[in-house]
Formats: sequence, C-alpha cells, structure tokens
Amino acid sequence: MKSWSILLVAVSLLLCGEARVRALYDGGASIQRHHADRLSGWILKRGGEAAVSSPGGARFDGEWSLVTCQLSLVGFAQIATAHPELSDRYRPASRACADWLVTDAARAFGTAAWGHDGLAALQGAPEHAYLGYLNVALGAHRLIEPDTPHAALHDALTASLAAGLSAPVWSFETYPGEVYPADLSVVAASVAMHDRATGGDHSALLSDWSVRFAAAARDPETGMLYQSLSPRGGVATGLPRGSGTAFAAYFLAGVDPILSGALYDALEVQGLLGFGGVREYPPGVRGFGDIDSGPVLLGVSVSATGFGIAGARAHGDERTYRRLARTATLFGVPVGGWNLTGGAIGNAILLAMMTAPPIE
Repeated sequence: MKSWSILLVAVSLLLCGEARVRALYDGGASIQRHHADRLSGWILKRGGEAAVSSPGGARFDGEWSLVTCQLSLVGFAQIATAHPELSDRYRPASRACADWLVTDAARAFGTAAWGHDGLAALQGAPEHAYLGYLNVALGAHRLIEPDTPHAALHDALTASLAAGLSAPVWSFETYPGEVYPADLSVVAASVAMHDRATGGDHSALLSDWSVRFAAAARDPETGMLYQSLSPRGGVATGLPRGSGTAFAAYFLAGVDPILSGALYDALEVQGLLGFGGVREYPPGVRGFGDIDSGPVLLGVSVSATGFGIAGARAHGDERTYRRLARTATLFGVPVGGWNLTGGAIGNAILLAMMTAPPIE
C-alpha cells in the first residue's frame, strides 16, 4: 500500500508540473519572466551582493557566491536575447550583480589561493582560470547593457584569458597546481561571449583550442571529461564525471557545438516513470558525492542532472529535458519559485540551465 501511495504522489506531481516544464522548453516569455523576476528581486534586495554559504568552507563560499551572480546574469541575458522586450526589465539586477562581481570582495577567495589579485596581473603571464566565470558574467551583462562602465575591464580580461587558451591546455590553472577542464570550458565560453557582445573574432583561436582541449581532457573510452588534470603534462588526476561533462557541454555550446554535442551524448541518463537523472560516474564505477556533484543517489547526481537540462535544450532533446526537469521539480525543496535544494545558487543554476538557448 505504501508503494502505491508513493507512486500516486509521483504521478500527481508529474501531471501538475507538466505544463510548466513544457512551457519552459518552448521558451515561453511568461514562464521565464516569472522565475527570472524572483531571482531579480532577490538580487536587488541585496544590492547585488550574492553572499552564499556552502558546505565546503571559505573558498567554496566565494565560488558559490560568484557563480550565483554569474549564472543569474547569464539567465537574464538568455531571456533578454530570446525576448528583447524584457531586456529593460532585467538591466537593474544585471547591473547590480556586475557591479558587485568586480569588487575585491567577490574575488577574495581566488586572491587568497594565489596570494595576489588576478585582475592586478592581467598584463603578466595568463593564470587564474577561475576569472573565466567573472568574464562570462561581464559578457552576459554587456549583452543587456552594451555601454556598461565595465567594458574596458571586460576587454582586458578577455585578452588575458585568450592568451591563456593559447598555452597547453593543462598549464592553465584555476588555482596553483589545480587544473579543471570544466573551468577551462568557462574560460573559452567567456571569450566567445565577448565576441558576441562586441563583434570581435577569436574563432581561429577557439577552434584550435577546442581540438587540443578534447584531446587532453576527454576520456577516450567514455567520451566524458576528466574532472581534473595535472599541470605537469596533463595526466588525468580525476575520473571522468557527469557533473563536469554536463557543465562543459552547456558552456561549450557557443564555442564548439559539435564538441558540446559529443559531451552531451556521453552523459548517461537513467529514467523511471517519466523522470530522469544523469549518472555521475561511468558504468561500473561507484563513487561518492562531493562539492562538484552534490548528493549522489543510486549513481545519479544533483549537479549532473541540473546541468544536463541545459544540454538537452541546447541540442533539441525535448524528451530528456522534460524528464530531467520533472526530477528537479519533484525532488527539490521549493525555494523562491523553483523546486531545487540549493537556495539562491540552485535558483540561479536552474534559471540559466532551463533557458539555455537552442543551437541554431
């Protein structure tokens, strides 16, 4: 009897959320505006400061705070691009986030790791790959506000990060001695976004980098990305993982759609009763959840599932999009209109992932 009750609840929630999931996949302005308004209001109430607590300590607090503002800006820009009439609506929140992101406080976690501020060394040797997240945010904001006062910083940061992409893939570190392919995908995406916002052209650089990146960071057996590489020769130091692969598939959609599609196809989606989740580890490999994956249940991870939603929409896989979005709705905790455990950062992730633009 208990199993029938659980099934009845699942079916009821599936039916109640189906119209919303379909509208999100279709890119309806009203449903996107509904959720973006809630996040925009939260940002404006805090003056753009996205101080978010994580379970991993000060560094991860800083990372999560930066990513919350970054993905909020990305979500606003995606909505404004699809529905230009909404651009003015999200300009104040976009500006507030961009203004906070360029403060010393927003980069304090990276400065602590490196011993110096990455923005103070843009003319030196390229480093600080985590600054790709800031650069994506500035690019997203520039799409909404072309005359942003942060344009000069955006240009200088893009030039520095582009130089970093010219170096061997494994030599561009997020923190000293730490190289993460998922972070490098964000760096490349930030350069491509600068081109979109300014009319620049780094296509030759990005095409060359994409080939080298796939050779260095992609596991030939599974097609997934290694979670980490050694800065000494590029040897894989982390297993191929679903969370990093799904994350990179989203960010690389605007850099190399073919590679993005290959990474998305490498993800293993498990389904049951119309719901779905993305496996964190390759078949036959058992692993635990961590700060990257979030909780892992029966092999499925929260992060891989959330980021997989974006890949499904980008690559026109409506069936998988709806299965993953149903799961996000069913198994989360209602937070500001979204159903996802994770608070503000969860809301920002889902806004960006569920509104990811289809690849033309």
